[in-house]
Amino acid sequence: MAAAKRLRVTVITPARTVLEQDAASVVLPAFDGEWGILPGHAPLMALLGCGRLTVADGEGKRERIAIRGGFLQVSSDVVTVLTAEAAAPDEIDAAKVNEELRELKAASPKEPEREAHEQQQAWAQARLKLLANESSAGHN
Repeated sequence: MAAAKRLRVTVITPARTVLEQDAASVVLPAFDGEWGILPGHAPLMALLGCGRLTVADGEGKRERIAIRGGFLQVSSDVVTVLTAEAAAPDEIDAAKVNEELRELKAASPKEPEREAHEQQQAWAQARLKLLANESSAGHN
């Protein structure tokens, strides 16, 4: 019997390669919603938003990380994510992120800085949501 087709998934930030592994599927936050990628997917490039990226091995194990926007490329069962920042649950300090979010919500930036400010808030919220989902999901 032939082996099942797999994806090769790589998540890269300017500072490091965060994740590099084979997978059965990937779900990630696109700029306009969530995308699911399976082996054999058509070539694709997409703009990503802040949120949770989930890599499933097909045997019940899932790797989840928060990403801060970026770009997705899918070609020949290779999924490449280029993102400004990424964090696994064990890299996130909830107290620090909550404090960061409180400070961001208290600030009132003027128009030129408003978009960057909103992106910082979205990044903080994505990390907190990842932690909340991990604690309720039991780390499968």
